[in-house]
Amino acid sequence: MATVDEKAKDSIQEGADAVDDKIMAVAEKASDVTRRARGAAIQTVDDGREAIENALACGKAVVRSNPIATVAIVATLAYLCGRMKR
Repeated sequence: MATVDEKAKDSIQEGADAVDDKIMAVAEKASDVTRRARGAAIQTVDDGREAIENALACGKAVVRSNPIATVAIVATLAYLCGRMKR
C-alpha cells in the first residue's frame, strides 16, 4: 500500500510532467511562429528591393528617352528648392 508521501511524490511528478508537456507544445508553436515571421520579413525585404530596382530602371529609361525634359525638371526643382530656403 502506497503511503501518503509516495502519493504526494507521484502527484508532483505527474503534475511536473504535464507542465513540461505543455511548455514543450507552446515552445514548438512559438518556434513555428518565429520561423514564419522571419520568412515573411525576408520576403518583404526582397519585394521592396525589387520594387526599388524596378523604379530606378524606369527612371533611367525616362531620363535616357527625354534628356532635355529631365534637365528642365531638375533645373525647376533646384530653383524651387532655392526659393524655399529664402
